Amino acid sequence: MSTAPFLVLEGPDGAGKTTLAARAAELLADLGVRHVNRRQVSTHSAYAATLMEPLARMLWHSGDAPDLSDAFWAHLQASWFTAHGEQVVAPALKAGPVLVDGWYFKLASRLAGQGWRTDEIDRLFARVRRPDYTILLDVDPEVLWERKSGRLRPAELGMHGTYTNLGRASFLDYQQRGLDRLRATAAAEGWRVMKIPVGEDLDTTAHCAAALIRDLITTAPTTAGERP
Repeated sequence: MSTAPFLVLEGPDGAGKTTLAARAAELLADLGVRHVNRRQVSTHSAYAATLMEPLARMLWHSGDAPDLSDAFWAHLQASWFTAHGEQVVAPALKAGPVLVDGWYFKLASRLAGQGWRTDEIDRLFARVRRPDYTILLDVDPEVLWERKSGRLRPAELGMHGTYTNLGRASFLDYQQRGLDRLRATAAAEGWRVMKIPVGEDLDTTAHCAAALIRDLITTAPTTAGERP
């Protein structure tokens, strides 16, 4: 049964996924594209929302500390994206194409860098809904540092890595390693890649993203769960 496509913008910390997804969706209003935030709780089920709200607080509003292992946080993320795919993305797709600002792929790339085996990562996310199309925002980590250096969390600086000190050097290395793994995934999975030039303004990038998404939607219709 055909359905509207589920699209994701993926990329490293500071790539501008949320802002870009919102703007691109505005430019694609004629196609009914809707931006859905990856942190949104269910509006479809009050029961699901009640369970997703504390999960969201734990993931994004509990601060950063190494007291709990990466395994704990990884399983929490897998639970979140499972619920989000079922209770937020799936209902939204009934109304038209859905564009989400990031999925579990960035986390998967980091787990790989922390020694997780491919089969372990695949099992962890095996039941999470997969996008029909993923677009990688390829942004140089130096640019990301300039954008976010005053607003970075320890986790973004590489807290889960093996760095002695957290700062510019750890951020650049951590983000570059993650980006390299995302590039490898993009090549293996057939993602589209948007290389964002240094100094390019948001509106220009948004128009490029919108043009790419328009092409995907209008020239290559898919069935839910299929990948190009």
